[in-house]
Amino acid sequence: MKKYLALALLACAQAQAHAPYVAPLAYITDNTQITVLSAYAEQALQPEYALKDVQFSIIQPDQTQLTAQPQPGLKSAAAFDLKLPEKGTYTLYAKAAHPVQYVQHNKQWKIFADVAANKVPALSERDFVIPGDFKGKLPKKLDTVREWSIQSYVSKGAASAVAVTPAPIQVSFQTHPNEIQAQRPVQLQLSKAGKPLAQAEVLIRTQGASEQQAQSAAVNADGTASVTFPQAGSYLLEVSEAIDPKAAPRNRHYTIISLGVTAPAS
Repeated sequence: MKKYLALALLACAQAQAHAPYVAPLAYITDNTQITVLSAYAEQALQPEYALKDVQFSIIQPDQTQLTAQPQPGLKSAAAFDLKLPEKGTYTLYAKAAHPVQYVQHNKQWKIFADVAANKVPALSERDFVIPGDFKGKLPKKLDTVREWSIQSYVSKGAASAVAVTPAPIQVSFQTHPNEIQAQRPVQLQLSKAGKPLAQAEVLIRTQGASEQQAQSAAVNADGTASVTFPQAGSYLLEVSEAIDPKAAPRNRHYTIISLGVTAPAS
């Protein structure tokens, strides 16, 4: 199945299984600089295709802002050096976007991929449609954009307040994101356009986990959610708006945050 998804991604036809992320090699460090990786991945935090032409904003502990451009070269990931001149928390942010077409199939809106039938599995085994799934003329296509806001945090020496990014979907942590401990609930506040985002989907994926292996969290009417990371390690936290497959699709936003979770304190 993975080869089909990779094919569709490269053909700019079906990208939902591959999502972008940014992650430092360490979330807490005393270094004067550290390597940061960014990529598209199907399994969380396992880079497969490098992000291209993406510029990162770096908000330093004193709230001054710099930019960083990943260096080309590798096909699987892009990297840049994050300078850490001061103590405190550095916020990393970038935006990536991808056009997505939808068509109606059996009264539901599904992603449309212009791929030959012999290149994909049977319709019952996929969540997108192709020309061969229709008899006669194709229905009208609806153009949308999928936009990902990817971010992470690096703390040098000690944690300080994280900066607010321009992500359409805002995720606020009650616990500092670089002080999250495994098996300890973390309270989140989700919002969009300054209002609580109740109709949201929250997914947690440990390193190497697929979308199907993600752990979900319930969201309350006031846009709050409680998440618990089962063990120490690296994770992706993904927040998006819930969708109704019978409603006409619209541009969809995601906020994807990489996190380093430590073992619970004794």
